[in-house]
Amino acid sequence: MTTTNNTQNKNNVNKQENTPENKSSELQHQKTSAFTRIFAIIGLIVIAGLYILSLVAALSDWENSFGIFTGALAATIFVPIVIYLFKMFSNKDK
Repeated sequence: MTTTNNTQNKNNVNKQENTPENKSSELQHQKTSAFTRIFAIIGLIVIAGLYILSLVAALSDWENSFGIFTGALAATIFVPIVIYLFKMFSNKDK
């Protein structure tokens, strides 16, 4: 009896996955996921670049090395918030 119920549940799940609504929802999730990944990668590059720049500035004794480091710290907080806001507002249209 349990095997029959499990088979029926699997069949019901498979039927639900093939509906056009689920396919469009899945496609929309993939687009949002790609959108989020792209912005996350860009944010990671920006933050890493700022920390590398601040390290180079400190080692080469630039006058504004502390300002660059402060900017890197601010970007560490600001960039993820901006990425989250982009994701949140992109989901509101749907």
